[in-house]
Amino acid sequence: MFFTKKTGFHCLVLYVQSEEPHPIHVVLPQEFAGDVISTMKKFEKSSLNNHRYIGNLGPFVIIQDIQGFQKIEIHNETLSWSEPILYTDFAKKINERLQNLIDDETNEVEEELVYFIGEFTMMEDNGFIAPF
Repeated sequence: MFFTKKTGFHCLVLYVQSEEPHPIHVVLPQEFAGDVISTMKKFEKSSLNNHRYIGNLGPFVIIQDIQGFQKIEIHNETLSWSEPILYTDFAKKINERLQNLIDDETNEVEEELVYFIGEFTMMEDNGFIAPF
């Protein structure tokens, strides 16, 4: 994976604790890494970070934040989780799963659900970037 911008990128390495534990590499631009990482840390501690709510994306823990790189080279392309994903794609996957919970009985997590749907919608739409 190569990046064309001159600025650096962050790569959050999430460790998914599931039947087959594996990492997920989430790539995000350095300019608004603070907002994205803050949201990810809050979600990591949330009761929604659970296999019951987000399926095979959770529960996860953030194990690394690699900062300031310009490119990623994948040497083992046979592993389905080896290719990093953009933070907007990760946000879309999480958001789809959270949206599906709205119709279910989720009264115990309703406040968190509404908050994180808003946060992940902003991430998905690049809403952390100032419009000017």
